[in-house]
Amino acid sequence: MADDFHRLGYLHVPEALTAEQLVRFNAAVDRHVRDFPDNWISLSDSFCEGTNILPHTADFDEVIENPKTLEILKAILGENITFEEFAIMLRNPTANLNEVKGWHRDLIREYERRQEIDAISIMFYLSDVSSTDHCFAIVPESHNRLLDLNPKDVPASAGIDLIGPAGTAVIFHARAIHNGRLKQNSTQRRTLQAYYSNRLDQRTNEWTQIPPRLYQKQDASLPPHFYSKWNVTNIQEGVGKRPADISPDLPLSEVIREVQRRAKLKM
Repeated sequence: MADDFHRLGYLHVPEALTAEQLVRFNAAVDRHVRDFPDNWISLSDSFCEGTNILPHTADFDEVIENPKTLEILKAILGENITFEEFAIMLRNPTANLNEVKGWHRDLIREYERRQEIDAISIMFYLSDVSSTDHCFAIVPESHNRLLDLNPKDVPASAGIDLIGPAGTAVIFHARAIHNGRLKQNSTQRRTLQAYYSNRLDQRTNEWTQIPPRLYQKQDASLPPHFYSKWNVTNIQEGVGKRPADISPDLPLSEVIREVQRRAKLKM
């Protein structure tokens, strides 16, 4: 599986979550939407993101530490694997199919800096994603063999749709070109998304706080440096960092909106 990942830039992992976990995680998403509305950001007509989840709840810790997918991630990243960030993402039904941000690479939007992107993301499906639902689409090998492909040159119809029932996980290289493909008759798509990298790299994001219950955890089943970036302030310059010219008093939700706006201008 690690060899396939290095070749293609992604993996499709069926049944990464159990039916019982799906019930609990969906209920936890509903609670968080209700109890912490200020942590939710509407980025478009259909796209809502829950940020900085972990200080408020331990409900999703087992997602980050999922043994089935963590084994694969360790095979890809090695023993220096470290957790970076976590978010909840909702894609709601919409008639505006042109509001998607288009093909892109994560973390850094500038094409000239694409080789600096070196993190792995995992997306867990909490809802069924059929051929008629909003879905994650990716251009295989665009993280490596097709590294010089510019997202601006990728046709809207290119790539492959990664569909699957609730419980599916998709692991992908943040350098691979991907997007959210919107569908006319979609139901709400729910996903949990986490990022991992090498502990020696800069941190990818300053939106996710890692609380003491995680970085103080003593668990021999976890990699030795798994939560080691809890106090790292050296953040990679990109969409996960607060721009220096933005007021420190601006709420996090407004900061992320502005960062996303600027990133879109660079695409």
